[in-house]
Amino acid sequence: MRTAFVTGGTGFIGRHLVDALLDRGVEVRCLVRSPARAGHLNRDGVRTVSGSLADVSAWRSELAGCDAVFNVGGLVAACKRDELFGINGRAVGGLADACAALDAPPTLVQVSSLAAAGPPPVGKPVRDEADPFAPVSDYGASKLLGDGELRKRADRLPITSIQPGIVFGPHDVQVLMLYQMINAARLHLPMGFRPVPVSMIHVADLVALMLAAADRGERMKPTGGNGHAGSGVYHACDDREYPSYGEFGQRIARALGRWVFVLPVATPVAWPVVSILSTCSNLAGKPSLISPDKLREATARSWAASAAKARSHLGFAPAASVDQRLRETGDWFRSNGLL
Repeated sequence: MRTAFVTGGTGFIGRHLVDALLDRGVEVRCLVRSPARAGHLNRDGVRTVSGSLADVSAWRSELAGCDAVFNVGGLVAACKRDELFGINGRAVGGLADACAALDAPPTLVQVSSLAAAGPPPVGKPVRDEADPFAPVSDYGASKLLGDGELRKRADRLPITSIQPGIVFGPHDVQVLMLYQMINAARLHLPMGFRPVPVSMIHVADLVALMLAAADRGERMKPTGGNGHAGSGVYHACDDREYPSYGEFGQRIARALGRWVFVLPVATPVAWPVVSILSTCSNLAGKPSLISPDKLREATARSWAASAAKARSHLGFAPAASVDQRLRETGDWFRSNGLL
């Protein structure tokens, strides 16, 4: 790989991917929607491209000559449901069309989400890539739409989709809020009293898997309808253990050398509170991660997933334990004045 195009290079995962590509000696072109957030991309080996996923036609010429395209951009939350499906779904199809139209189409690596796959089927403790799709949230459904748009074009260019669980590490704004609350208030508030097993992956391990997928990953095969979860898709997680949301908070506390009081919030209480907070945020034009959509994910039966396929095909192996990575993440937050 000599040249790569990255969407979402100003985000949490994207900036780690750019670093890894530069370490490999790869020339990087980054799609940038907000120049104010792109200061870290002003470096040798990186060319920024102004634009957004919503208007691929404005910058499609920048894809020419790229060996790989990594679609890391997207929305985690939006004020309107159609915004999620537009960017995470339909725009992904437009990106694939632009890639396929090139004389030498690049390999397209899509960063999807375990939310697109959904929880394990009833009666099965851990899901794998061959299980049926069953998203429980609009976010998951929008990412599934993006995967489906890619599968429709899988006969025109090589495509691989990565479905990570909870991603954490340096620069992670979402997990930072958990660290800050546990560090300052000694409080962790999982939703519901039922332990929900979750799949997690450190961002460095995710990036390593993405690069391996670009080099030698299985490619999607076109099928009817939404396609099947099997071909060209990899779950990304450390499947040696599946802590619950409550245990996740306890592990963060240990990583910080703190004690924490884990206070589960009853779902009948959480629903109206979350709905009010989300509505107020949307009216102010600011999408909120505290929303009914995210509550549906937080109270799902399980998010346990297997990474056996990634191990078998790509030699995937987390470089360190979850607890070690949580300590490293806490140390980074502290050293950068965030705790």
